[in-house]
Amino acid sequence: MSLSRRSSTVALVASLLATGALGACASAGAFPPAGEPNAATSNAERLIAEAQQAGADSLAADAMASARTNLAAAQVELRARNNDRAALKAREAAADATYAKAAAQRAVAEKARAAAQAALATLPGGPQ
Repeated sequence: MSLSRRSSTVALVASLLATGALGACASAGAFPPAGEPNAATSNAERLIAEAQQAGADSLAADAMASARTNLAAAQVELRARNNDRAALKAREAAADATYAKAAAQRAVAEKARAAAQAALATLPGGPQ
């Protein structure tokens, strides 16, 4: 088989595979399976509680508000038996809560660093 014919065959096979993959995606529906919604909701609740304990309500208020809004939306979808939507919203709430906790921890660490630098600057011979 010549090189140009082999290239044409490879291109044709690749095209057929791509068409089949697109057709499979289109027939699957609007939302991909997102996992078990009750577990995702419980995980989001746990992560929101952890973020709250880390001080995220005051240090990362926007992210906490988003986490709670997404959790509430997940619970609404769960009651409506829209399991995929509920799981996706719960996963979004979990991501927001994880971010909020990290942002709160960073804020606390930055305050501690600033305090340590200020204390160091007061020592004789320390950086000025």
